[in-house]
Amino acid sequence: MQIIKRLLLISFILPIHVMAAEVEISNAWVKESIPGTENGAGYFTISNTGTSVISIVGADTDASRAIEVHQHVMRDGMMRMRRVPELALEAGETVVFQPGSYHLMMFGVKNTFKPGDQVEFTLHFSDGDSVSFDAEVRTIR
Repeated sequence: MQIIKRLLLISFILPIHVMAAEVEISNAWVKESIPGTENGAGYFTISNTGTSVISIVGADTDASRAIEVHQHVMRDGMMRMRRVPELALEAGETVVFQPGSYHLMMFGVKNTFKPGDQVEFTLHFSDGDSVSFDAEVRTIR
């Protein structure tokens, strides 16, 4: 019993440092499905509102079999996509995920994305924190 009391007392005395992703996500949307395809793309704006660098290290969604952070890059005169295993955001930095740039690439979309539908995403950060948000499916026309 004395040990438990001492541990409780120590836990109140010692400072506890909890890291958390300090981000703001806005303008989240997903392209409606293109007939005959089973992949999709998600877009949003993310701002690091904290005072230190934070990195996106992964993402999840129940809407597809797999999801990755991707970026379009020009290589040898051709636009190509590449997987981005970690995307660092400096303190105060804003990154726009948009067509032709960064995006969430979804593989094996489970149900056709129709305008007005909602898709939930979770981003995972280097500090172990996660942030979930909804994105509205928008028409591609």
